[in-house]
Amino acid sequence: MTPQPIFSLSSRLSLCLVCYFCASRCVPIYEDLMPAPNPLVPPSQSRKLLAPVWHTVVLIVLVFATSLFQSRRMGHIENYHVTNRIALYSFTICFELILLAYVWFLGIRPTGTKFKEVIGGSWASARDVWRDVGVACLFWIVVVVFLVLSGHILGKNSDMNKVFPIIMPRGPLEMTVWVLLSVSAGFCEEFVFRGYLQKQFFALTGSDAAAIAVQAIIFGAAHQYQGIKGMTTITIYGALFGVLATMRKSLRPGMIQHAMQDSSAGILLSLLSKYLPKPA
Repeated sequence: MTPQPIFSLSSRLSLCLVCYFCASRCVPIYEDLMPAPNPLVPPSQSRKLLAPVWHTVVLIVLVFATSLFQSRRMGHIENYHVTNRIALYSFTICFELILLAYVWFLGIRPTGTKFKEVIGGSWASARDVWRDVGVACLFWIVVVVFLVLSGHILGKNSDMNKVFPIIMPRGPLEMTVWVLLSVSAGFCEEFVFRGYLQKQFFALTGSDAAAIAVQAIIFGAAHQYQGIKGMTTITIYGALFGVLATMRKSLRPGMIQHAMQDSSAGILLSLLSKYLPKPA
């Protein structure tokens, strides 16, 4: 049985697993949680579009298209035999970085918005770093509670039970690269979905609730191969990250939690798999 905390990472790995095989065939506490608004930032600047609308539309179409491609291939993923997971992880890291590069170089940077403005927050001292780490750990508890409840309400995700044994890291080297992949995923996904898309939709609607909801729906739709239950869980999961980003006015705690969760899920399940009975 595969627990839910690795949804987003495993879905990207699943997509890249398909692409990898295709390519191989073709080419061999409270006040801290609610920081006060910065009086130096004019109110109008918070409604500034991060990129042209066409850029956002293209990104959404790309997300939906890759998700559809992924969902049509997932029925046969259990038939794939991965012999080089490090190459697969590296391929996925490149996929994440390409997505980040599209958002930054072709969308945000030409408008004059700074990279750090999208991320938000600041680490002027060690106390700032540990504060965000603490917030990430508290948020992790919230996420675990939600995932446990959603698992009971919606039931098991049988599709993930097929995927994870294939992509699960084995051995110290694979676990090391898995951690690098998890860090890449935590940074890139939070920047794209909670940074770019959420801020972009806030600029378009003027509503935090609408911005959180829309980016979460897109985030969930990116995992349509998991069916209605999986998409529902991931949509709410994305909304939780959106709420955290809005409360903290920063992506940093979400990035930390995202990376820690993906890293620990892969490593712990890999270690535990040695002691669990193999499915018949």
